[in-house]
Amino acid sequence: MSTQTLSLGSAGSAVAGILITGGTNATPIVATITAGHGLKDGDRIAIAGVTGLTAMNGIWTVRAVTATTAALEGSVGNGTFGGTAVVGVVMDRTPFMQGHNATLHFGDSALVGTVFLESFANLTDFAAGDNETGLQVLPIVSDASYTNTAGSVTVPASSSKAFTAGTAYPVTVKLGYIMKLRCSAFTSGVVRGVLSA
Repeated sequence: MSTQTLSLGSAGSAVAGILITGGTNATPIVATITAGHGLKDGDRIAIAGVTGLTAMNGIWTVRAVTATTAALEGSVGNGTFGGTAVVGVVMDRTPFMQGHNATLHFGDSALVGTVFLESFANLTDFAAGDNETGLQVLPIVSDASYTNTAGSVTVPASSSKAFTAGTAYPVTVKLGYIMKLRCSAFTSGVVRGVLSA
């Protein structure tokens, strides 16, 4: 059996690994995604926080993926894109399933900043940015050099680590239903997160 991979995106500033900055009022909706997302046809993403083009919010399979766009399979536009989109990667397809383990590899790891891996049990919690309705099992990252933080009604469960421009080694991750990679306290560099199983 061959190893499969799934991208959590890349960050070269204090942002999430996958950023959506626009969407078309069309059928299907075509999302504008910042370069470096690493998504491929058939991947599943969760989107929340879009106003105007509210039909974009939800869970989607992406198709016709390019370096900066992806069509949301089965979507129908209903307005003009607005708000601030939040994007996560959905873990509902073998071998990337909620509750299973995967290996998180980092590329472009000359990052100086803090990397967070956030975990959500369902779309409701993801849209709210917390773990109010779903319990997340810790640790998300099984490595003593990471700080694991339990989710609550105000924050998501997360594992974090300060990167100091060294090469980050792979770590084992317990997958939630929706996973999100983000960077904070950014100084320089780029980090790219890829799951393998």
